[in-house]
Amino acid sequence: MFNKTDPSYFDGEWNFEKTEHAVLGLCKILDRYAHKLTLEELQNDPRCSRIPNLSLDVVQQVIRDTEAKLLRGVKPFVNEVIYHTGPHHDDIMLGIMPFINRQLRSPSNQVHFAIMTSGFHSVTDEFLKGALEDTLAYLRQDRIQMVHYPDFFEQGYRYKQEKDVYHYLDNVARKNQDEMRRGFCHRILRDAVGLWQLKSVEEVINRFETEIKNIQNNETNSPEIQKLKGEIREFEEELVWAYTGTALSHIHHLRLGLYNDGGSALRQAQGPTQGPWVPDRERDVMPILNQLRELRPSVITVAIDSAGLGPNTHYKVMQSIAEAVRLWGKETNLMDLKIFGYRNVWSTFHPAEANVYVPVSLNAIAVFEKAFKDSYLTQVKAEFPNPDFDGPFSELAESIWVKQLKDIQLILGKNYFYENAHPLIRATHGLIFLKQMTAEGFVGFAEEMKNNM
Repeated sequence: MFNKTDPSYFDGEWNFEKTEHAVLGLCKILDRYAHKLTLEELQNDPRCSRIPNLSLDVVQQVIRDTEAKLLRGVKPFVNEVIYHTGPHHDDIMLGIMPFINRQLRSPSNQVHFAIMTSGFHSVTDEFLKGALEDTLAYLRQDRIQMVHYPDFFEQGYRYKQEKDVYHYLDNVARKNQDEMRRGFCHRILRDAVGLWQLKSVEEVINRFETEIKNIQNNETNSPEIQKLKGEIREFEEELVWAYTGTALSHIHHLRLGLYNDGGSALRQAQGPTQGPWVPDRERDVMPILNQLRELRPSVITVAIDSAGLGPNTHYKVMQSIAEAVRLWGKETNLMDLKIFGYRNVWSTFHPAEANVYVPVSLNAIAVFEKAFKDSYLTQVKAEFPNPDFDGPFSELAESIWVKQLKDIQLILGKNYFYENAHPLIRATHGLIFLKQMTAEGFVGFAEEMKNNM
């Protein structure tokens, strides 16, 4: 992939993306709106001067193309089967929640969420210890009454996960922190009973006390504790999308084994220094492919961070999805499939690189901020924070959206937004950048990224 900060990006064959890049760059250098640029300023700029057939018409073409990208982001989704994918829990939300919330408003859309890894690394031992202690306290106060149901420890623990979510969010509305916590502890208890096959309250108490001591002694997490941590993250993801009524049957926790080794069987056979990482077909690709076959989405979203930008799992998940799409394309006509690449707090698109700009209103920011704070309890203070930002990931995402709007205002003008006839554009105070691709284009994009590593 081109490094957009490298001057050599502008060498070689010219394309319109380079023109957009150069014109916006000049606007930022001069701190001037595009329509106020002069031909002399374009000719004197080392990048703009390379634009073929340079004239002020080029600037107008950039303005028109920028507006077209924005209008694509305003267009509503109807009668679509939408498959949102995220490498970890919270990646989808941090990247594109305002984009998704408008899709969820139309009952004609079927919206699914697939989280590819368990995310247990993001749950600290201290957080888990507090959750276990609180659950014990509620049990001893007899405030978790489901344990008294005759079949709870046999099969009852498997049911009513939706009730846990609803109980929690009902008390978000009531601003009752104690009942929110009790709803969370209901889910912890259900997961623990299934995980260790506990058969009584006494067994629960003994197990929790043992695990609390293990944490206090700094013992390495067992596979069971890792799974329990992952299930905490899964509950958080369910809370976020339940804000807009998403059923748990539309939230898929794939738990791919990408944390388990350094690569696929083929990658291991190649040796540690031979070639790019390759997804394992059975472990990494087939679960995604089977879900594509089942759901038959017409829209897919994918995090498309380059290798080395953000957690490496993002790159591995993208390559696994690309391989699944490639294989699906051998058995299904994917001509109409739309794939939207997104980025979030780990890396961003240059405006010229994206081809869809999604408006973000203050209303959307308020919903996003509250949902993140109320749902992602483990991430309010992130275990793996971004090195360039000290604060909640939600605030970092918002700051990116605001900055991206500022860049586009240089091209379109601020008045374009506040004088616009479309209420969504008038309400815009941030922008999400997306890269829309065909199935073939996405597979090619992933292959190019792999070849340029």
